[in-house]
Amino acid sequence: MVGHHDEDEREKISWREIDRRRDRSPYAPKETPQERVRSRRSEWVMKKYRKEADKLFMGKKGTKKHQKAHNDIDRYHGTDQFEATVKAYLDQYGLPDDWSTLSLLLDYSDPEKVLQALAAMKDLYETRSPIEKQGFKAKVDILAMTASDSDLRDFAEEMLKTL
Repeated sequence: MVGHHDEDEREKISWREIDRRRDRSPYAPKETPQERVRSRRSEWVMKKYRKEADKLFMGKKGTKKHQKAHNDIDRYHGTDQFEATVKAYLDQYGLPDDWSTLSLLLDYSDPEKVLQALAAMKDLYETRSPIEKQGFKAKVDILAMTASDSDLRDFAEEMLKTL
């Protein structure tokens, strides 16, 4: 039993000695392995927490269901399911926040919703790339000329002057 105790003691000393040597090394990490694990874990927890908090702030838009409905707009754009898909999305979640989905909404049949999409895009316009701006202008131009709804036509015309 006594011999066993000596081995434990020797092991402790050697590890302590190894740590001491490592601490003297200029390449030694400045934190212990436990601290490193702890900070990595807290980083992970914070990321997870932030993601959950974002979902909370986003409300329904933070869900997988929303993600699918959102992706469907893109998927069904140009097909006969587009109208129903957009309507379902808008009823459930309101206007999308991102530029690319908003720009798809410009092809939607409800002039009031198209008007809302245009207004939302105008707020994002300055942050877009030259190519996106060009595409947007062209789209607004087409709406100004072809929209059957006079309010939408007028709005698009007015908007063109400011772009």
